[in-house]
Amino acid sequence: MLNGALKFSRLETQLSDNVTAESSKRVKLHIQFFKRILMRYEILHSHCHRLVEDINSLIDRDYWLKLEVKAGYLEPKDDVLFRRCLFHFASTISEVKSRPSSVFVFDTNIDLLNWYRKNFELGSDLHEALTNWNLESGLAGSTTRFNAQKALMCLHLLFDKAPKLADLISRHGLSWFKSSQHFKNVFHEHPIEDRNKVLQSALLSVLRVNYPKRFSTVKIAINRKSIDVTDLAQSEPVLIKQLQAVADSEKFKGDLEHSIEAMTRRFLAIVTSIRRFSEEKPYAFKEHGLDNFKANNFSLLKEAKAALRKDQFSELLLLLEQHLGEKIHRHDYIAHLLPFYFKRYESFRCIDYSEVALTCPSLMLEIEQLHRSEIALLPEKNYNIETLHTRFSKLKRLIVNYLIPNYKKEVLEHGFLCLGMNQSSIQKSIFEQLQSAVKSKSISIRSGASYTETMRWLMTITGQETIEAFKISYKKHQRHARRLRIEDLYSDSELRELIFFIEKGINEAQNSKQLLALYFARIQIKSCWNTSPMVDIELSDITDVALPTAQKSITLLLQKPRKGYDIDTYSLDGRAVNSVMRDILFVRDTITKDYRHLATPAVQPFLFITKDKTNVSRIKSGTIVSYIKTLLKRLGCRVAYNSMRIRKSGANHIYRDVAKQMRAYEAVNLHTFDTFIKHYQRISEQKSQETLHTAVDVMQRYFTGREIDSEIRVLMVDDGSTQKTPSGQCSSRGNDEEAKQYNKTHRHLQQSKSNAWCSDFLACIWCKHFRTVADPEHVWQLLSYKKYVLSEMSASISDIDNNEFQQEAINALQQRVDDILVQVAKRSQSALNKGEELLMNKGMHPFWEFAITSANSLRGINV
Repeated sequence: MLNGALKFSRLETQLSDNVTAESSKRVKLHIQFFKRILMRYEILHSHCHRLVEDINSLIDRDYWLKLEVKAGYLEPKDDVLFRRCLFHFASTISEVKSRPSSVFVFDTNIDLLNWYRKNFELGSDLHEALTNWNLESGLAGSTTRFNAQKALMCLHLLFDKAPKLADLISRHGLSWFKSSQHFKNVFHEHPIEDRNKVLQSALLSVLRVNYPKRFSTVKIAINRKSIDVTDLAQSEPVLIKQLQAVADSEKFKGDLEHSIEAMTRRFLAIVTSIRRFSEEKPYAFKEHGLDNFKANNFSLLKEAKAALRKDQFSELLLLLEQHLGEKIHRHDYIAHLLPFYFKRYESFRCIDYSEVALTCPSLMLEIEQLHRSEIALLPEKNYNIETLHTRFSKLKRLIVNYLIPNYKKEVLEHGFLCLGMNQSSIQKSIFEQLQSAVKSKSISIRSGASYTETMRWLMTITGQETIEAFKISYKKHQRHARRLRIEDLYSDSELRELIFFIEKGINEAQNSKQLLALYFARIQIKSCWNTSPMVDIELSDITDVALPTAQKSITLLLQKPRKGYDIDTYSLDGRAVNSVMRDILFVRDTITKDYRHLATPAVQPFLFITKDKTNVSRIKSGTIVSYIKTLLKRLGCRVAYNSMRIRKSGANHIYRDVAKQMRAYEAVNLHTFDTFIKHYQRISEQKSQETLHTAVDVMQRYFTGREIDSEIRVLMVDDGSTQKTPSGQCSSRGNDEEAKQYNKTHRHLQQSKSNAWCSDFLACIWCKHFRTVADPEHVWQLLSYKKYVLSEMSASISDIDNNEFQQEAINALQQRVDDILVQVAKRSQSALNKGEELLMNKGMHPFWEFAITSANSLRGINV
């Protein structure tokens, strides 16, 4: 029947005329395949009749395409085989690179046959659209191909998601999409699996190339770059104007010391975040654009915080503050934050009560009411915002740690009123727990007292009776604190290291912020002022004083919050405290002068203000110390900067000494601290030589008639060849000039009896016969001489007469002991250390008991 209907002789003849030796076998094989398929599927007879009669009909690609579409009725294997036959037949008579059902994009033939089979017009529409896209996209070839494939995938997913919509698009083609907003609404109503909207963006790009009027592009320009916001422009035109205004602002253009590249990158990220949020909330920016974020107590901003990543939300805040021209605070968009405004810092501090709100919502409402009431009545209170902030902070810990865990039921039913119910049993219980916690040292006495005070404050403002029970006493704590004060001091070597690195940091400061912080530390070390009153110094507190001489002087007013807010007045000149005055004036007239005009009227009056980009603000007492500590640690300082220890140490004299050597040490910024110490110690030795000459002169006048020897002789062992004295060893052989002088001076005491030996032990350490031994015993003798004997001598000096010479002599003796111990330490450091331990553990050496009158007199008193 097939032979009668279709004759293949003409087809075979035409093909044989065009085959080559290489293709002959392949063509003959596919003619057999072709006959077999036509024999099985009669539906193809009418469509293939033209082909069988004239093989050149395949040159008509539309005819070839229709045959491929009709092959969709065949079984899958026969479908593929039939289309392969058509391709080999066509390639035999002409050069063919692709089937008519595919479109060439960059370097790839993208198959559209399935789209043709869905709807022939739709397939033709896609073929034309992708051809235009390939020619006009303006993108890199691989990107062009990628977007074409993703556009088809997007359309495929949409067809699967919405069959009814698929029918409409199949009938009308891509022109069914009316605009960018229509496109956006379609995918919002029928969302597909498309992370980051990559597929939708690809399809929209293809539509814009083919329908430029419908899908016109709207862009925002920023710093020679642009970002496509067409999707936003259709529904939120006000938003686009606002974004462009922000992009044109000085801050985002990099005119205010900001990096242009960084601000451009941040702006692009912000627009991406806004686009994402707009897709989730289609009407978020309706009518008022960015202003909608502020409406209804920042309700939209709160939703944005939940929807966006932390970094995305931070960038959004940056844009909103620029647009609104005001600061957006954390409590504006985070629930259950209680804000406290600190006027002197022009900033808020917040306490997070979310844990309380989650556990007891009703109690949270009561706390918020108390907060509003206390803030409103604060001007009438006898405490300030800092105290109020501290009390609410302590109140939160009381609620979380003591009230809710043990009395949640009562709190839920009665709120804070439960504290006064049942004869204030809950209040008493909490006071008892606090006292117990202090005694067991699970909390400090300061914390316990603070919690107790906060509880009493809460009872007062809620109108309930306060129970005076389970009090916490400070007396023992204060006595203990007085004993430990000495441990809070820096040693001289620690202070010397701090001062070195402060000066080094000042020489190497990279910006005004670092320089200001280090000058703050410099002034604090010299003056020993508290951090808080230093931060609060205003320009009006500094007054230039006119003197008859040319010497410049200033007065400075300092108000200390913990001293009853008393104001201390300091008179400073160019000589006092290594010139704190010069440092203060340098901060005022040099460091902060250039940017003070950028500060707000509330910030301008203060001395210590810092600049970050164009933002000028006050330094804060809570952060400046830690910032100084970080700077010094970065420079290599091993001593932690602690303002409290500095305040107690009185470092002024050491700063003068070190600063003097720093000026002599020209290459300080090229060397380490250890190098500086060696240099400093060398100069100290030079200075000690000058001091030694002065001491020798004083001793010669004090010990008249004796030979004073400045040389120090230290023995390594006591070989028994010398005599023992309370302060060391004596190498005298007797009957020498020293013995004669002693006998002459003490003849009345000796009742004309002559002594062959000198017994003036107080003068030993300056005698040419004096020797000491580098062992703990002799170190103990010298330390006892200095601490007990010389101290008692100094205390016995009368204030009535002019006894400056006596004091000079005692100072020379004390210095002599120190010099001897330095030489001992060079030979045996362990001897010095053990000698100091003997003094600490056993007190005065027994050899010196004869010289201490207080020890002898007290020995015979019975109490």
